[in-house]
Order: sequence, then structure tokens, then C-alpha cells
Amino acid sequence: MDEHALRQEIGQLRVELDRLDDWANGVFVALTDALPPLLRANPEAAAYLAPMWRKAAERFDQLQAHTGQAEDFHETAELLEARKMLYRQFDRLGLWPRHGGEK
Repeated sequence: MDEHALRQEIGQLRVELDRLDDWANGVFVALTDALPPLLRANPEAAAYLAPMWRKAAERFDQLQAHTGQAEDFHETAELLEARKMLYRQFDRLGLWPRHGGEK
């Protein structure tokens, strides 16, 4: 592959990455729009998600403080980050139950 073709391919990959990033951000925005009213209307769902997402947030912090990747190489900070962000955002909004040892 010559230099021009390589540069062209790299350019195409950048465009694809930007589109994927926009798509992922759109999914995140949709979740932040839809979940608060659903969690308020369904406290059982909030009680179910809160502990799982709290653990993801804690694990994210642990990974960030160390290598950024768990020992089993399947859990990365990037896989945990959305749950961490949603957990903390919804915590500030008061959507999580405040009983049963919940932080």
C-alpha cells in the first residue's frame, strides 16, 4: 500500500470513528433523557440498577487509579464509564433509593 492510499484509509477510519462516537453519545443522551422519569415511576427498577451501577462506578475509579484495565482484560474503564456517569448523575438527581445500605 502506498502512502497516499494509507492516508486515505486513515482518513476514512477517522470519519468512521467520529460517527461511532456521535452514535454512542446519542445513545447516552437518550438514556439520560428517558431513564429519570422511568426510574421515578418504577422504584423497583432504581433499586435494581443502583447497586450494579454503583459497583461499576467504584470499579471505574479503581481501574483509573491503576492501569485502566482489569486483570482479566475483559473489563476496561471505557466499558464501565457510561454506568459510572449515569450512576453519579442520577445520584445527584436523587433517583436512587436511600435504604438498605445504598450510598
